[in-house]
Amino acid sequence: MSVAQSGAAIQAMVERGQYADAVRQAEEQAELGDGEARAWLAHMFRHGLGVPQDIVRAAELDQVSAAAGIARSQNALGHSLIMGLGIEADERAGLDWLRRAAEAGEAQYVFDYAQALTSDLNRDPDPAEAVVWYQRAADLGFVEAQVNLGILYMTGQGVSQDFDRARELFTGAAEVGEAQAQNNLGLLHVRGEGVPRDYQAAFYWFQMAAEQDLPEALRNLSVLYESGQGAPLDEAQARRLLARARTLESGGLDQLLSSIGFPLDPRLLEPDWAEGPDVTANRLVEGGDAVALYLQAQRLVRGGGVRQDLQAARSMFQAAADRGSSAAEFSLCLLYARGLGVPQNYSTAYVWCSLAAYRGYPDAALIRDSLALEMTGAQVESAGQELARRLSPE
Repeated sequence: MSVAQSGAAIQAMVERGQYADAVRQAEEQAELGDGEARAWLAHMFRHGLGVPQDIVRAAELDQVSAAAGIARSQNALGHSLIMGLGIEADERAGLDWLRRAAEAGEAQYVFDYAQALTSDLNRDPDPAEAVVWYQRAADLGFVEAQVNLGILYMTGQGVSQDFDRARELFTGAAEVGEAQAQNNLGLLHVRGEGVPRDYQAAFYWFQMAAEQDLPEALRNLSVLYESGQGAPLDEAQARRLLARARTLESGGLDQLLSSIGFPLDPRLLEPDWAEGPDVTANRLVEGGDAVALYLQAQRLVRGGGVRQDLQAARSMFQAAADRGSSAAEFSLCLLYARGLGVPQNYSTAYVWCSLAAYRGYPDAALIRDSLALEMTGAQVESAGQELARRLSPE
C-alpha cells in the first residue's frame, strides 16, 4: 500500500468513527516508516481519538513526520509551537513550519499560515504578507480566506484600502452563506463604503447573518429595528435581538456547561426523583455496585428523595468512577468544572472528562476540548500526564 493510499484509508476510518482500527493501522504503517500514517497517529493522540489524549506524544510524532515533509504534521507542529501545546513554545519556529505546510498548496494550510501572520499571538504581525497568502487560499476556493482578505482591503491593512475589492470578496462569500461576509456587506451598505448607502440592503444582509446566530449581526440588526432605518421601528424586537447577541457573546465554556446542566446517563432509566432509594438500591450501594453508586450520587446532587449533599455526591461518583463508570467520570468532570461541592479546578475536570471521552461517553470530548481553551499549554500537558498515569497498568 502506498503512502497516499494508507493515509486515505486511515482518514476514512477516522471519518467513520472507527478510531481503534485507525490507530491500529496508523501504528503498523508508522512502524514501517510511513510519515502520513504517523501524522494521522499524531492527530489521534492530539484529539484523544481511540487513544488517551496525549499532546506531548502528538508533538513528538509530528516532529518526525514534519521533518520528513508531511504537510499535515508541519501544519500541526506549527500550531503546537505557537501555542506551546505539548512542546516548548517557539513562535518563529511555529510560523516557519506553518509556511512549509502552506507551500504544499492545500487551501486549509495556506489559510492557516495567512491567519497566523496577523494573529494576536504573533508579536510581529505582517499583514502585507498575509494578503499574499490569503489571496492564494481564496484562489483555491477557501471561503474564509475571501472574508479575511476582504477585511484587510476594507481596513487598509497590508494593502491600499479598496472598498470595491472588499465588496467583491464579501459578496462572493456571502452568496454561499458565509455569515461574517454577510454581516460585513451589511456594514458597507450602512456606511456607504464602496456602495451607495442603502439601509434596506444592510437589513437584508444583517438578517441573513443573524439567522446564523452571528452576534455582531444580531447587534447590527437590533440597531436598525431600534432606529427604524431599513426595518420597521420595533423596539421590542431590537431588545430581543440584543439579548440574544449578549447570550451568545457570553458563551464559551460557561454557556456550554449551562446548556448541558447535570444530565443523567442516557443509558439508564430515570428514577422517580421524588421518592427516596428503596431497600434494594441501598443494599446495592453498600455492596459497591457502580450503577447504584452513580444513581445515589445523582440523587444527592438533585436532592431527589434525600437531602442535597454535593460533597457526599462527589465521594459516590468517585467510588463509581473507580469501578469503571464513564458516567461517573463525566459527572466528576462537571462538578470540578462548575465548582459544585469542590473547589473549581479545570485541570482536574479536564482529566475526568478525558477519561470519560476515552470510554466514549457522550459530550465528554466536547467539554474536555472547551476546558482546554481555558487552560494554559502547561496545564493541558500536566493534565495529560495525569491521564496517562490513571490509564497505565498498575
